Amino acid sequence: MTHSEMITVLSQRLRWPEEKVSELLSVATEVIGDQLSEPGTLSLPGLGNFTSRKSKEFISLHPETGERYLIPPSIDLFFRVAPALKKQFEEREEE
Repeated sequence: MTHSEMITVLSQRLRWPEEKVSELLSVATEVIGDQLSEPGTLSLPGLGNFTSRKSKEFISLHPETGERYLIPPSIDLFFRVAPALKKQFEEREEE
């Protein structure tokens, strides 16, 4: 599903104008991004948990030249599906 398809579906289900749904998704995405820009967890009941972790910097070695590079720290994002949603997927697979 594309972004525009999601906006259309949500607009129909909520009976809201597409512009309002688009704005809501933009704000939600911004808030989620802000929360996950630092290490921590964001729980969305019924969907799952987003967890961000900060990895440490490390030195990488080029195998051919032997040159060393400093790899800066990064924020890694993980997602764990909520058990209820996982069960829904499993039930659909069985059909």
